[in-house]
Amino acid sequence: MTTVELRDVVKTFSSPKGRITAVDNLSFQAKEGEVLGILGPNGAGKTTTLRMIATIYKPDKGTIRVEGIDVLDNPLDVRKRIAYMPQEPDLIPSLSVEEHITYYLRFRGFSKKEAKKRCEEALKSFNLNDHRRKKPFQLSTGLKRRVQLASVLSAKAPVIFLDEPTTGLDPKSKRNTWKLIKDKIEDSGATILLTSHDLYEVEYLADRVIIINNGRLIAEGTPRDLRKRFGKTVKVIFEDPILISNTLMDEFMKVDGIKGIFQVSENAVEIKLDSLDRSINNLVRILASKELKIKDIVTTAANFEDVYLEIIENSGGDMG
Repeated sequence: MTTVELRDVVKTFSSPKGRITAVDNLSFQAKEGEVLGILGPNGAGKTTTLRMIATIYKPDKGTIRVEGIDVLDNPLDVRKRIAYMPQEPDLIPSLSVEEHITYYLRFRGFSKKEAKKRCEEALKSFNLNDHRRKKPFQLSTGLKRRVQLASVLSAKAPVIFLDEPTTGLDPKSKRNTWKLIKDKIEDSGATILLTSHDLYEVEYLADRVIIINNGRLIAEGTPRDLRKRFGKTVKVIFEDPILISNTLMDEFMKVDGIKGIFQVSENAVEIKLDSLDRSINNLVRILASKELKIKDIVTTAANFEDVYLEIIENSGGDMG
């Protein structure tokens, strides 16, 4: 079942230079129970898109539906179905951890009894029991983020926005938080819209990702599918040491399908390819013509960060 759907959405803003198109005919879907990573450089249109889904901005054209409800026709009904974790740890200074979670749930419309019950469950499952009486000034950044997560995920909204959920955390705290998020969202059945500049985080948490640049969708798929589609790299190991001269490198780069070549050891190079089958055949032919003896050819997996950067570069985008 589709929970969030955008069709041909356009959003423009006024500027001293005229109208700026922030979102340009954008279409995508997020399904029930799916974690959808929304990626793109700064200024790509991610925040504008999320704000339109959350009914903060109105689209100029196109349609946005949350659980089948049009954001323009029934914005209040849409808001009831959304829970949002902001990027900043903005806890209420005067409330303890326990009070904050309870207040949040009461604000979401739960009865006093139900809010208290859900709060107790959240304190336990998010390992916050020992901190329940503490005020925000007594909490580390990691604990503040955990309180935010406990509040948002306990509301059990059909659609949850997680905006940079582990920003400011050290590597160990990040990984602990990722596991916590993963365990909770698998139980919740909610649709999660995740934005993050940490691509390892997105790869760990997201079932599927969309990449936006200049307001347009430029790629979508699972992180694994995108690695397979864009991250084609082979390592060629030679029998003897070699030196890839500029002349030889230029000759390699003229071969159809070869996008880059890098010497990684005295007898090995890594080569980026358009297509494994076609490009490897072309590569082997030029190596044979140079009488370079190949010991082995190994396909290497590009990491998701490399793939993301390649997709942005191919779209003509700024890394911003």
